[in-house]
Amino acid sequence: MLAQTMLPRRVALAPRHATTPELAAVAALISEEESAVSDAPLFRPEAVGALLLGLLLSPKEPKEERH
Repeated sequence: MLAQTMLPRRVALAPRHATTPELAAVAALISEEESAVSDAPLFRPEAVGALLLGLLLSPKEPKEERH
């Protein structure tokens, strides 16, 4: 009920100008290259052959005996 009776107020902030060091800090953050977040493996086409060979050489599951 209280929220319905209150009117929203606008807050007026005085304009502020950035100083030269602040502008330089923002420019440095914007122009900085992104760093690698993870060391995820990259795609290597030559690894596909090794994966297929491993699948072919892996032992098969034993079959259940029928009665």
